[in-house]
Amino acid sequence: MFVNGGKYTKNYGKKCKKCLFFLSQCYLILQKWTNYQELCVSSRPENEIYDMNRHLFYSFLCATMILFPTLAGIPAAAQQTGKSQVRIGVILPLKEKSSRGSKMVEFYQGLLLAVDSMRHEGLSIEITAVHSGSTANDMDQLLLKRPIENCDVVFGPLDMAQLTALADYCDLRGMRLVVPFATEDTQLTGHPLYYMAAAPRSVVQREAAWYIKTQFPNANLIAVGTEEPNEEGRTFIQAVKDAVAEQGTYVRQLPAAGDDMAFEAAINPERKNILILDGSSMKALNITLPRLRDYHRQHPEVQLSLFGYPAWQTYTQQLLQDFYTFDTYVYTTFYRNPLSPRAHEFDSHFVRWFQRPPQNTFPRYALVGFDLGYYFLRGLAIFGDNLEERHERVPALPYQNPYWFQQQGEKDGFVNTFVELVHYTTFQTIDLITRDR
Repeated sequence: MFVNGGKYTKNYGKKCKKCLFFLSQCYLILQKWTNYQELCVSSRPENEIYDMNRHLFYSFLCATMILFPTLAGIPAAAQQTGKSQVRIGVILPLKEKSSRGSKMVEFYQGLLLAVDSMRHEGLSIEITAVHSGSTANDMDQLLLKRPIENCDVVFGPLDMAQLTALADYCDLRGMRLVVPFATEDTQLTGHPLYYMAAAPRSVVQREAAWYIKTQFPNANLIAVGTEEPNEEGRTFIQAVKDAVAEQGTYVRQLPAAGDDMAFEAAINPERKNILILDGSSMKALNITLPRLRDYHRQHPEVQLSLFGYPAWQTYTQQLLQDFYTFDTYVYTTFYRNPLSPRAHEFDSHFVRWFQRPPQNTFPRYALVGFDLGYYFLRGLAIFGDNLEERHERVPALPYQNPYWFQQQGEKDGFVNTFVELVHYTTFQTIDLITRDR
């Protein structure tokens, strides 16, 4: 297991026994060293021992750690089909000195917390994690060394230039490959053990358009021009048009240059009006909201609802009252409720482990790591190698990222198609609307 966080300090070869003792107190660990003597004295960068978060954890690239659990928590039925020990591989840019490198470390730290949770549920877990580099050549050179073998699931890579080589490597060895962050359309054909955890925009927007079609079948749909259009807005409006055309509904157009008369002509005072902006940016909202406020003051009885984009979750500090006023719906693949006691409990647990709070990013990468890791660990513990046939029944209570994988073809990979609506109601509450599965 390898963790790269905090500042590189020096080679801790002389402190190996102390480090191992500390870890053993945390986990009841059995170390299987590839070459203990080389570990202690080698000056090669890949064998250096890094300090993470004020000496809280020490780990090594050439070491494998097996975490032995206290027995509890796995359903009795899983004894027939599930696994009692799971091997995990992690191939990410963990040593990269950049913002994205620190995010990958935090993803890995969240994964470690999922490991700890499953350890308490009765699962033994072996982790091998290596630095991936960022280029296709980096991955080719890494895979020549066969850094991971016989894993039940591998998480990575981050860079799409490395995906084909790693997918082929895992296919040849029958290992599941879970790509945590890719949002581009990638080739799933012929990779039946490939899981895409972050769905492409086309998939997400198709699911979001389904919500509009089913949740608001009688609404007046209006595509609002903002003078700040972007590709995300244009493709979503087209997805909505395609979805509602099936039931004979059309989307009205309100151009950005339209005057007040054009605005009032687009509104139907007898029906709920769903306004979809052609841009997802804060600037697009700031162009549209003054017009909506004026109309709302003059016609408070008319139902107006904004329908917006995942990034709108990050605008709540400035626009929360407007979201409440205009009964706003935001489609998203993840949501962290900042008022949830569970969210605060996770943050506190993270601080106890790593001596610092999680980064305030969108999404929270520690929660991505935990939710994704827990999903696969628990699925393998219960269903074992039958996971692909039973993945819809994996019990999980995610903190931020639910997963609903759908196979794209009989011999193809899986895509997470989970999308939900965050509803900022006029009663100043926040509701989540989730599709029945």
